[in-house]
Amino acid sequence: MPVVDARIRVHHPCPYCDLSVAFPTSLLLLWCDNRRDTFLLSSPDPAELRRLCATVRTTHRGRVLLAEGTSALVELPDFEWPSPPSVTGLARRGGVWVLPPVVYADGRETYRMVAPTRARLNRLIRRLRRLGEFEILSVADRAGLESVRDYPAASIHVFEGLSERQLRSLVAAHDAGLLEIPARSSWAAVARAEGMSRSTFGENLRKAQLRLVRNSYSLLRARMAAATSPPVVLPRLGEGREGERGRPRAPGPLSSAPPSGSVPRTRSRRRRASGTTPPRGSPVRPVAGGRAPRTTPTGRS
Repeated sequence: MPVVDARIRVHHPCPYCDLSVAFPTSLLLLWCDNRRDTFLLSSPDPAELRRLCATVRTTHRGRVLLAEGTSALVELPDFEWPSPPSVTGLARRGGVWVLPPVVYADGRETYRMVAPTRARLNRLIRRLRRLGEFEILSVADRAGLESVRDYPAASIHVFEGLSERQLRSLVAAHDAGLLEIPARSSWAAVARAEGMSRSTFGENLRKAQLRLVRNSYSLLRARMAAATSPPVVLPRLGEGREGERGRPRAPGPLSSAPPSGSVPRTRSRRRRASGTTPPRGSPVRPVAGGRAPRTTPTGRS
């Protein structure tokens, strides 16, 4: 069964979005089973993770189930609010499925949604635009649920596994223009400024770049696969009934362009109807600067 697979990003007043605003460098992944909300929290360092967990306990009545390094699993039992309306609630009432986890990062929440038709997705989009900032990240037709399953929903934190020296080397290389083309500095100069040998600096820089690619590899592969598929554009809001009318039809076998130098028959009929083309059998006047074409006894030229 074909379905519509979409990703959207929203920023609107809600307790979870406000929590992400307060901790913009942390990643929050949300799962919900209709009785409790479960968050997987990831922060760039343990100190921020401790502050984030403390905030969740005091403001959201959360309970830390497991904490390890820079990540923690937190449970929020029966945490609901009547207003403003939630994105998941609007999607549920509109017949659109939200695939967990919901990703909260940098004060915004990102959803992956699957809708049975574009019309149903358009109805939800019109409601979401009234909540606050809204952005469509991608929309794609899927031939079946297998392709929805294979496309990743979330990744680990992009900074996961980066050591302090790797992070310092990466930031120093960027600030010194070492990654630009052409480079504005040399490896030896940047390494000296960081108090490292050239070989040590280069090793840390390469490890940092490899770690960033590995952490985002699944999303990179999925983005590459999406880039090779034909784009799917949603009709403009308000364009016909539920986005079904007013869409341009794909050209059929009878709508191909005429050969070069020929005139479509419909155009000739319109000219005859308007009187601009003389009927068959009538005398043909010479064209200025030329001579009249030869006329047959039947009037055909």
